[in-house]
Amino acid sequence: MAETNLSQQEQDEALLQKFGYKQELRRTLGFLSNFAVAFSYISVSTGTFSLFYLGILAGGPAFFWTWFIVAIGQFIVALNFAELASHFPIAGSIYQWSKRLSGHTLGWFTGWIYFFAGILTITGVAFTIPIPLLGIF
Repeated sequence: MAETNLSQQEQDEALLQKFGYKQELRRTLGFLSNFAVAFSYISVSTGTFSLFYLGILAGGPAFFWTWFIVAIGQFIVALNFAELASHFPIAGSIYQWSKRLSGHTLGWFTGWIYFFAGILTITGVAFTIPIPLLGIF
């Protein structure tokens, strides 16, 4: 077996060619930048400060204890996404994974559902922002 000394960049380009893509994305984000983007998207502070109040109001103390169960489930989902991202390292995330695993039709539906889920996430955050602001002012 011939030994190859390819750089990580060349290995990534070869993997993308396997999927039928040409390397076009400039990879300039580091670990801290990626973490900052992901952390800001999931809106931890918004959920903690605004939605926690609604959960305690509706469910009482039982709401607090369910966080551990939900955290375990979300961790399992994150592990699945990590596995898919390592197997299909191309831009497009859920759309690309669904398209490659189940076909174009399911990928199309999954892409649009993911898009509307993002719109609903932004709407939910915007809807809950007045709750802590009313307490301040």
